[in-house]
Amino acid sequence: MKRPTWQERLERYRDGELGESDAQEVEAMLDAPAYRDYDASLAALSSAARESMPRSEIADAQLPAFMAGIREGVETPQRGHRGFWALASLSTAALIVALSVFSLIMLNSHDAVHTTVEAAASDIEGVEIDTYTDEEDGTAVVWVSDTGSDTW
Repeated sequence: MKRPTWQERLERYRDGELGESDAQEVEAMLDAPAYRDYDASLAALSSAARESMPRSEIADAQLPAFMAGIREGVETPQRGHRGFWALASLSTAALIVALSVFSLIMLNSHDAVHTTVEAAASDIEGVEIDTYTDEEDGTAVVWVSDTGSDTW
């Protein structure tokens, strides 16, 4: 883990995030002028940030309207769009499925090209090759069978 730089340690000290032993080390560092100057600039920055923050106060006369606004926000149910998005998602999925099925059925309906197997050969020793063509649809089948044993 990277050890924090002296600036980071001084910032953490100023924020009260350091433990007892680390805080004592940083207090000892503050004897050096460079560290003291950086600490002074941090203090000035911190006080300027505190002063620039707007301070909102609710006067007694404003309290009923303030509480009515809170009650209205708590009691009024929020409009839900969950049903709309669920329906939109389901419709999109159904459209994608329908277009996919349409493209499979309609666009690929051209006739298949049939081929005839005239000869088949194999370099595997001890196998027998047979060919068969179905006369109804013209499907060609090539059978490779081992005549010697059940395993290769």
